Amino acid sequence: MNKLIIISSLTLGLFFTSCREKSSLDQLKEKQTELKAEISKIAQEIAAQDTTKKEVVLIVSSTVVEQTDFKHKIELQGAVETDQNILINSETPGVIRNIHVREGQRVSKGQTLITIDAEILNSNINELNTSLEMANYMFDKQTKLNEQGLGTEIELEQAKSQKRSLESKLKTLQSQRGKSVVKAPFSGVIDEVFANLGEMASPQAPLIRLVNNKNIKITASVSENHLANVKMGTSVDVIFPNLNDTTITSKVTYIGNYIDPVNRTFRVHVELKNNTVFLPNQIAKIKITDTDLKDALVINSNAILQDTDNNYYVYKLTPAKNNKYSLEKVFINLLKSYKGQSAITSINNGDLVDQSKIVLDGGKGVTENDIVKVQ
Repeated sequence: MNKLIIISSLTLGLFFTSCREKSSLDQLKEKQTELKAEISKIAQEIAAQDTTKKEVVLIVSSTVVEQTDFKHKIELQGAVETDQNILINSETPGVIRNIHVREGQRVSKGQTLITIDAEILNSNINELNTSLEMANYMFDKQTKLNEQGLGTEIELEQAKSQKRSLESKLKTLQSQRGKSVVKAPFSGVIDEVFANLGEMASPQAPLIRLVNNKNIKITASVSENHLANVKMGTSVDVIFPNLNDTTITSKVTYIGNYIDPVNRTFRVHVELKNNTVFLPNQIAKIKITDTDLKDALVINSNAILQDTDNNYYVYKLTPAKNNKYSLEKVFINLLKSYKGQSAITSINNGDLVDQSKIVLDGGKGVTENDIVKVQ
């Protein structure tokens, strides 16, 4: 009996001991879980207060969008021409007897320039005048005889024919004598005298160069690609490099009616009146305005980027904290570019307006997720 009591007591003791050990293990596990949570919280607080972590801020330069007028110009090579720039030749051969002008002299239309020897012509004219007097006398006699019924019809016709023949020859010689006096066909300046006294003049040898530069034209050849944009009255800047880049603003006064099949160009003229400076064959640069946009959005061409699909875009700058900026990619239509400036339209209306700030330099190294500073 006593043994049974002892065994029961031992069994109960072992049971209570086992329960106490199990309760302590659970407590330790719970304590471990609490410690892990506390460690995680402390780690988060440390990470939040870590002063060694640095924010990457990229540096860019900026420009602004301007709403203003925009012009695109075609630049061409041109030359000065004048319709009154001629070489004067003699229409009849003969010895040069007198040169009435000198180089640089201004002359009027019809003024005598050179006289060619006409002595033989004068002699022939005098002989014809004598013969014509006799022919007129014979014609008058035959006319009177015919009226009296004494002459014949044939004799009258012969006298008339002789008279007309001599008159025709006289007129021809007088015309030839008139050509022995070389006159100015228009008013201008004697640019060069080629003839010398005593020389033989001939229709093949020029005597004088006569030039009138009062009304000139600048001509240029324009590619047919610009035919739709170049019209009569289109604005033009004419620049003369050899005169310290003297520039004259004018308009297109003539457009050719023919496309050259070799170089696919057409001619344009710019007329300048009352000229006192420019000379024929002088080189000129012509800038023709083929695009004229009013109140267009204009930006620096260097600000425009292009993606792999050939879409044009810019980065718009939006102010953030601490003088920093966030970025917005804005897709655009590129209308025209000229001298570092580009006219654009925003694909999404309202994305870009006058004075919008955009990235100029540094845009190739940023993304929309970056924060930037403007230098």
